[in-house]
Amino acid sequence: MSRLSNTAGLIANGAVELFTEVTAPAEQFGVPILLLSEAEAPSSRWPEALIDGLVSAGSAVIRFDTRDIGRSSWVDEPYTMADLAGDALAILEDLGVRRAHLVGRSMGGIVAQHLALDSPERVAGLTLISSTPGRRDEYGLPEDWLIEAMSERLFADLPVGVVARVEWVIDQLEWFSGPLVDFDRRAAARDVYAEVSEMWRGPNGHGLAVVEAPDRFDELRAITAPSVVIHGTADPVYPVGHGQALAEQIPNARLQLIEGLGHELPNGFVPQLLQILTAFQDTIH
Repeated sequence: MSRLSNTAGLIANGAVELFTEVTAPAEQFGVPILLLSEAEAPSSRWPEALIDGLVSAGSAVIRFDTRDIGRSSWVDEPYTMADLAGDALAILEDLGVRRAHLVGRSMGGIVAQHLALDSPERVAGLTLISSTPGRRDEYGLPEDWLIEAMSERLFADLPVGVVARVEWVIDQLEWFSGPLVDFDRRAAARDVYAEVSEMWRGPNGHGLAVVEAPDRFDELRAITAPSVVIHGTADPVYPVGHGQALAEQIPNARLQLIEGLGHELPNGFVPQLLQILTAFQDTIH
């Protein structure tokens, strides 16, 4: 069992440096948890209440800024899901973690699937949140209004100045949110301000990596790690069919559908998410 301590700093994977934070309790029970973030989001987007709850339950939590975002290296050349999975492995190696419970959101869930397929000995458990098994129309397409809004943003000028950039990020967070919890723009502004003022990135190569990720749906039956799929019924990015397809294809995966949850993790959902994760964590060895 890995014994981790509180630390923060850069971990190298070749020329890429990855800003990594470890939050650990004095007494650790369960395997460490590695959080894998969604596209274009630094690790600071994980709710602090979630980190605190997992640590209070006895689990060390590792989170890091994916390459090309936040305090990690920003890169110009394209990269793939295999590269992002390699970054996660480099972090586990550096920290001396033999096996981890992977918790991946959206793009992070795709990275987690790659790790579970290509490095199964490193994956003690798999939690996939608001993610997808691949680009297939039968799972459901993004909402038309969201496609239109994101398309307009793609061809618009990037915002200039902290205030405009905060509004830019908040708009997308609100688009992705569902009716489970009322979206609070003022609270979101407080959370986003530090991120934008300290490490503004804007669009990067994450979207291209997701779009060009190979369809490995047929391989998912080879996953041996215990798995939980958490998906919102109001996800406008990956409709609920994506989560259902993941749970059907991964052997013995448990599907947890959350009525009204969108594509984000609102603070109001954290208590329920903690219950799901800690109960699953207790079964992982």
